[in-house]
Amino acid sequence: MLAKVPTKDLTKVLKLCEAASDRKATLAVLSMVLINVYAEAGELEFLATDLDQGFKGKVQGSIEGENITVCVPARKFYEVIKNFPEDEVLLIKEDTRLVVRDPAERITYELALGDPSEFPNLPDFNPEQAQDIPGHILSLLIEKTIFASSKEEARFVLSGIYFEPLKEEGKIRAVASDGHRLALCEAEVPGIEKSELSPFILSRKSAREIADLAEDEPMVKLAHINNYAVLWTSLGIFFSRTIEGSFPDYRAVLPSNFEKEAKIDRKLFMDALKRVSLLVPEKFKPATLHFNKNELTLTSQETELGRSQVRLGCSYEGEPFTINFNADYLIDPLEVMQSEEIDFKFIDERSPAGIFGYRDEGFLYVVMPMVL
Repeated sequence: MLAKVPTKDLTKVLKLCEAASDRKATLAVLSMVLINVYAEAGELEFLATDLDQGFKGKVQGSIEGENITVCVPARKFYEVIKNFPEDEVLLIKEDTRLVVRDPAERITYELALGDPSEFPNLPDFNPEQAQDIPGHILSLLIEKTIFASSKEEARFVLSGIYFEPLKEEGKIRAVASDGHRLALCEAEVPGIEKSELSPFILSRKSAREIADLAEDEPMVKLAHINNYAVLWTSLGIFFSRTIEGSFPDYRAVLPSNFEKEAKIDRKLFMDALKRVSLLVPEKFKPATLHFNKNELTLTSQETELGRSQVRLGCSYEGEPFTINFNADYLIDPLEVMQSEEIDFKFIDERSPAGIFGYRDEGFLYVVMPMVL
């Protein structure tokens, strides 16, 4: 078998295969990419999986010989192709090796082959069950919520993003929470009223992969099929097992009204929080926010290194008010928002506060204060 394929196309697909494979697999075959070569169709199919997620992609090329199936180490194959200097690359099957070289035979790699019969069977999915979603919308839903998901393995159902189709409203909603804060983002999706899409929880790792895949795609297809979240893109099909279990009733923690409100420049507020945290080495970085008329004072806790304080202007007309937060829990949403000015709303020093932005339509962030 001899196949000539565009290096650029092959690099894109192998990058996704390498990400889907298991680099630390106890089963060697899970660190490999399976390649099905279809000579008559002029097509190479690439498959990789770590048993929790996987990717299937295709590359067109000029192929001589018969149909074959080979298995090669995903990471090394990707590194070879990523650094290949020519526009086209030749793939040649020779005995127990896959030879990778340029047409002029100046560069040659020989990769040892694995046993393709050991590669696990991957599920098939029907795209007719999928919902069309603009790629940038899906990527945005993930970007604006993933930071709030739990990093603790014990909180299994909170360690990902909950996707919920709101069919009556014509929207899809993404929600993430670690128990101390909650990020929610929703967007209109044409046609979701008649969609077969059902709610599911997607792991952080898989959510990042989907966000990267969808970001530059005009349109993608998303489905929830047999406990898998499945994404169709121009490069191929990405799939991931969903997290089993019921996501908590997040609506119960959304405040229905607030009593106090401050309008603050988002970037100035974010920079102030970062500065006031510089002398706080702890994992949890408490910051005290004291609101006076049209002024906000941020103060760090006293540590062996000292204390810091930052003042900035804001729009606030209420009574003087003091509240404490983990500074990182405020920085995270501010970094993904687009609004120049944010609305920071409160009830009291022990109740959830909310952050909103006029240019962040469909986005809501709720965070619990710290009790010091």
